Amino acid sequence: MTALPSLLTNAQTSSYRALKRSKYRRLEGLFLLEGARLCEEALHSDLDIIACITSKNFDRFPVPPDIKHFEATPVQIEQISDSKSPQGIICVARIPEAPEKLDTENTQILLVLDRISDPGNMGTIFRSALWFGIQDILLGPDCVDPYSPKVVRGSMGALGTLNLHTSADLCSSAEDWKAKGGDVVALHMQGTSLHTFKAENPLFLIVGSEAHGVDQDLLKLSTPLSIEKPGAGESLNAAMATGIALFELSKP
Repeated sequence: MTALPSLLTNAQTSSYRALKRSKYRRLEGLFLLEGARLCEEALHSDLDIIACITSKNFDRFPVPPDIKHFEATPVQIEQISDSKSPQGIICVARIPEAPEKLDTENTQILLVLDRISDPGNMGTIFRSALWFGIQDILLGPDCVDPYSPKVVRGSMGALGTLNLHTSADLCSSAEDWKAKGGDVVALHMQGTSLHTFKAENPLFLIVGSEAHGVDQDLLKLSTPLSIEKPGAGESLNAAMATGIALFELSKP
């Protein structure tokens, strides 16, 4: 027999609502996932789900009996949710701890994000990384919080699989990668065509800021790689460019 959910208190509502802000996510080490599909995947992933909050009539799937289950009013759901049209289910998960060390010996492509500020782009980049078998992503300073609600929604469950690492100084990280025998490459408007480039060593693949591209000091350490443009247009969306790059670079 499935246990009945506990009623969500006002204090819990306030606590979970605060997780929409980066400051409190960092403080508590928790983040939110919402929506039926995303929560169902999360409940069956390696994420540590500490609570599942549902509306009274939510019946899309059962909440596992080992997960704390709370029933919330429509007003409470709206207060906690970041979505304009909540689907009646929100999960609270622990932010995964990144592995203490990056396994450079077994990492063929390390995806490096330099000042990616748009949460939709970051979420889509995470989805692309998962699709092309990337396991490790390095986030530089001034990237958007990877556990913000919009990134989590855009990632469509990828956060339960990817290893996210952070670097306070991407130039130092790039130099360390080179010292261990890897190559540093960066997506750039002008450079060697991705279509013809052949990787000989593990890659430190840098994707730059939507507005400013890759930092100039990082570019000096990198081999620039470009996406051929048979048509017109000023530039590609950062997430789209990442997907194309991973498609080309992950070919055997």
